[in-house]
Amino acid sequence: MNRYELGIVDTRNIIKTIQETYNYNFKNYALTFFKRRVEYIIDRYNLKDADNFIRRIRDDKDFFEIFLKEMCIESSEMFRDPSLWRYLKDEFFPAVLKKPQQYKIWFPEVNSGEELYSLLIILNTLNMLDDVRIMVSSLSQIHLNKIQEGYFDYSKMEVNEANFRRVFREERLNDFYTTKDENAYLDNSLLKNIQFTKQNTIFEEYPKGIKLILCRNQMLYYNQILEERLLKSFYNCLVPGGHLIIGANEKINYWNSEKDYILVDKNNNVYKKKLS
Repeated sequence: MNRYELGIVDTRNIIKTIQETYNYNFKNYALTFFKRRVEYIIDRYNLKDADNFIRRIRDDKDFFEIFLKEMCIESSEMFRDPSLWRYLKDEFFPAVLKKPQQYKIWFPEVNSGEELYSLLIILNTLNMLDDVRIMVSSLSQIHLNKIQEGYFDYSKMEVNEANFRRVFREERLNDFYTTKDENAYLDNSLLKNIQFTKQNTIFEEYPKGIKLILCRNQMLYYNQILEERLLKSFYNCLVPGGHLIIGANEKINYWNSEKDYILVDKNNNVYKKKLS
């Protein structure tokens, strides 16, 4: 069976309906990505075509929450790109957390919790979990609830274990989770000092005084306008000398960006806000 394909006019009508009904603005998401995700939702929920999708979105707030969930691409694995997590464990955090301080970390878009729990496990093994405050944002309240439950697909734990062994020598990942009904549940007692926030697409409010932002593999889904807007907002959030970590296939390259950020670790795409 051929999958339904959205036209440009239908795609724009969908974006307009969402903005007018819920004040969520997707116009600066990468058009191909947005179109592909809506086509997937139409197919998965048997909505047939764009008109049915628009009616359902407009009239059913619960379905809109499902839509937001489906728009968030879930991370595929814990400790993805193990070299980054080794760097954070062995070099970065021992350097920046040498003295007691209020160290704020922000995840601007967390969809399934793999990176958050990866970070928490590292901080826990370094006995630094009480030294940080973490802010976690997501479009989807459904995803935020799932993360707080600690739920993970057990079928992914083999890959997670393999990545874990490339970061740690003595610890074992299964010390941090239990299994029940063929699902894995991470130890949610790790969720200390964390603020969870449902966030709009236009990023209306940002935390202040942030010292580390982890936003990996999210800007791939934005067009250049939204990407630049987000990076400037990150700059305003970070304290001077604060750090931003982005995905391996992403880069900071907008007009005047060299005056805002300096690349401090090329291998792991770690940037630092310039002091002046």
